[in-house]
Amino acid sequence: MDTEALKQQFQQLYAEAVAHGLDPNDAVAQALTRMHEKSSVQEPATVHDHDMSDSGNQVQPPPAPMAPAPASVLTLAMLQSGSLSMSALQKIVYEVFSQSETLNAACFPNHSRAEIQEGLAWLVGQPSLANTLGNALNSWVTQPWTNSKKWTSTESLHQFFVMLEHPLLFDPDYRSIVGGMVKLMYYLTDDMKAALAAHWRSLGADDLHRLLDVFQQYITLSLVGAELKMDTIFAACDMIRLLVEINVDMPFASYDAFYNDAANTELNLLQDYVKSAIYLTHKHGRISSRELSDLSFCDFAFILDAASKSKILQFDAEYQQNVRVHDSIRSSLAEADQHVHPYLVLRVRREHVIEDALQQLVQVATSEQLKKPLKVKFIGEEGVDEGGVQKEFFQIITRQLLDPNFGMFIADDETRTLWFNCDSYESTTEFELIGVLLGLAIYNGVILELHFPSLVYKKLMGLPVTLHDLEASQPALGKGLRQLLAFDGDVESVFQRSFELSYEVFGQVKTIELVPGGKDMAVTAANRDEYVAKYVEYVTTTSVAQQYGAFHRGFHFVCGGHALELFRPEELELLICGSPELDFEALEEVAHYDDGFSAESPSIQYFWSVVHAFSLDEKKALLKFCTGSDRAPIRGLSNMVFVISRNGPDSDRLPTAHTCFNHLLLPEYATREKMKDRLELAITQAEGFGLL
Repeated sequence: MDTEALKQQFQQLYAEAVAHGLDPNDAVAQALTRMHEKSSVQEPATVHDHDMSDSGNQVQPPPAPMAPAPASVLTLAMLQSGSLSMSALQKIVYEVFSQSETLNAACFPNHSRAEIQEGLAWLVGQPSLANTLGNALNSWVTQPWTNSKKWTSTESLHQFFVMLEHPLLFDPDYRSIVGGMVKLMYYLTDDMKAALAAHWRSLGADDLHRLLDVFQQYITLSLVGAELKMDTIFAACDMIRLLVEINVDMPFASYDAFYNDAANTELNLLQDYVKSAIYLTHKHGRISSRELSDLSFCDFAFILDAASKSKILQFDAEYQQNVRVHDSIRSSLAEADQHVHPYLVLRVRREHVIEDALQQLVQVATSEQLKKPLKVKFIGEEGVDEGGVQKEFFQIITRQLLDPNFGMFIADDETRTLWFNCDSYESTTEFELIGVLLGLAIYNGVILELHFPSLVYKKLMGLPVTLHDLEASQPALGKGLRQLLAFDGDVESVFQRSFELSYEVFGQVKTIELVPGGKDMAVTAANRDEYVAKYVEYVTTTSVAQQYGAFHRGFHFVCGGHALELFRPEELELLICGSPELDFEALEEVAHYDDGFSAESPSIQYFWSVVHAFSLDEKKALLKFCTGSDRAPIRGLSNMVFVISRNGPDSDRLPTAHTCFNHLLLPEYATREKMKDRLELAITQAEGFGLL
């Protein structure tokens, strides 16, 4: 059939379709389909575009397509009509889904998301189309990734809007298609990525969760599979990064929903650290451009949980220490530094722990030295520090420094959390010492019994503090400010406040202006937002600038650096204070037994039977009785040393504990009932041996 005949046939079929009530897009599709069905096996002749004359009021079709005739438009109506033979449909499906151009222009154009989903569901429900659709999509995702840089209009994103609705994205057989798709998305220009994220912002929480699950599953299947393709794994991480940014403004998932279990269990963290920007900055002083496959999970820290990040922090500390030693040996001070001590050693008197520790720590010249493993020696006492003396040191010094009676901190009556005393008589050096101690505890894996509010960890990470944070730490004050903001009435006459703040110090009322001239500036409905903002700023920042500033300085002297930036405030709190997740089955698996006990001893079996039946509060009490803390190490109870020793035959004596060594001393109770009674009494009425 010649060109003119093709044109006439197309025009006739198009006009018939419009006459039957189809819209122009569907009319084009039906006309093309009928042309395909009527055509022979041979390829039709090429059709050249030219202008078509106007024929009065007759409906005029668009120009006939170039031959070989592409499917042009795939619509839901076309699929639902049932007018297409399977061979014709296979040809259309392949042509539409095999190229970005046809996916953008011809795959369910001007359809709603629901219609696109319905159309895709129809397609995947046809067994005869499975291979055709799979082959087409494989062709689509194997195009050169450089094509992504050429897509500069939002219309070019339609291909991704359609394919991200595909119901088989969770099918393991579609893994290569998902991988190819995320790589194409990764190489989009920044403007196009922003447009992609803008589209995602229009989705609901469930749809955003589905996207997150698609990318997470791809990463998981890729990491546990036989062939690692790090470029597409990191491309998927980058798509999750867009979702993390959306989650800040439009929360749809908790921060730990972005963790990837496979990355945290299967990954060689040391190898990942060596590829990271953190390491490269240390080694080369700068970061040159890196290929996608050369990135690191540290570049996508939201994927890593707090335990993984703590390992990376440790790797970073060890690397800095090694560099320091190496540089010292090569320097002119080589002779003096030949005997660099591998430990940070503190020698303190038990009665003067704060004074002695402070005097020695202020002499430490570099943060690298503070990252060394800590050894503590109590002067006049025997014993080698294998961890227990170090833990005892932290327990003594933090208990003294944080005691509200010491005057450095004030405890909130409701939450019992501690906040900096802005009127403390202690020098800033003591506050700096606390910051240093927090850093030392991190690098030595010691859990501290701290009661700081969450806003302390936000400030340590350089994040802004809000009224919500103040409400969590000082509920009564926060509630009053919130009521002021919500009041629907005459604020000035009812609240009768000015831009000043008053509080009592040693029986004297102290008044502070929140702004210059604040005592003469009434709080009104118009300025109450400013008043609350200034109030929060004063309480959380201005009033404690000296005290908190010293604390911040001490902490960052030890821990500051790019590795710390991997952490969220919540993760930093876990790192310092331990995890509230208590897996006592894991603790049983790693427990050691001494002085005649074994895992098969009846008393040990009674013990674990009783413990596993405890309530959560009872388990926390037992853990605190045995270790000095009711929290687990950041990597869980499976990473804790726990020893149970036989402490004599059956008797009425209560269990005791060396908390510094996580050591429980247990008489060989003859029955389970007696074990339960003695344990419950011990954990409710005693604290073990405490600092022994």
